[in-house]
Amino acid sequence: METYVPAAITVVRRSRGWPGIFLQERRGKSGAVNYPSGIRQHILYLWLRALDGELVTEQGRNSMHYAAGEARFTPAGPPVAFRWHGDVHVLMLGFEGWFLERVAAELGCAINLPGAINTATLPAIHPAATLVRQLAQELEAGPGSSVVADGIARAVAVLLLRQFQRLPPVKSPPAAPPAAVLRAVTLMRRRLADSLSLDELAKAAALSPFHFSRQFKTATGHPPHEYLIRLRVDRAQELLRQHGRTWNMAAVAREVGFSDQSHLARHFKRVLGITPSEFVN
Repeated sequence: METYVPAAITVVRRSRGWPGIFLQERRGKSGAVNYPSGIRQHILYLWLRALDGELVTEQGRNSMHYAAGEARFTPAGPPVAFRWHGDVHVLMLGFEGWFLERVAAELGCAINLPGAINTATLPAIHPAATLVRQLAQELEAGPGSSVVADGIARAVAVLLLRQFQRLPPVKSPPAAPPAAVLRAVTLMRRRLADSLSLDELAKAAALSPFHFSRQFKTATGHPPHEYLIRLRVDRAQELLRQHGRTWNMAAVAREVGFSDQSHLARHFKRVLGITPSEFVN
């Protein structure tokens, strides 16, 4: 985490144990900072009182005025220097690179934040600024604060990425599965423990086996047999939650249509990444 604090600044409060993020409340007098190699984290500054200063980036030198409640976002990497005049009171929300990259990946993009955004100002009513003020309340919130902080910080990260870089368009929601596929899935659920053939499923869907297989995979993303296995694994999870301490694995396997305990364990591990025993424990 960014640990450098100018001599003119005092850290009043700081977060503890928030993986990938930090929040600090700082107060101080006139001063300056210079990061010729850029800062190590992406940092959102929220000014709690009005401040005048001078910002120097690769794009040039800019006089800046921040009203109380306004914010500035500084991306990691590009060189930046800042000099301010008078009393300062600021909240600093920092993101480790991996944290912001994870959020960006979930949005379908990579981080591409130019240093020029240093000169942009977010108004006090911007949702990101509002959330940072909310996040500051978690500094003394006690148990569970790291969970709340993670959620708020992720929301702030999304808002900043929306604000400062182009995001891929939202994909249209997938169409509802065709009625033929739904009829087959209904049969699978009703006869989960039975050995269902492709012909039986296609007959329930009123399609030829060839057209049924193609339509089913298009709608669900899985071939019919694989989808049936995943339904069985889902049901096995339910039974293990309910009876994991009283039923043996062989009984669970029989109940959901697997031939034996090892058959259950193999597919359970493949689908979920853990064994049934690990799931119970």
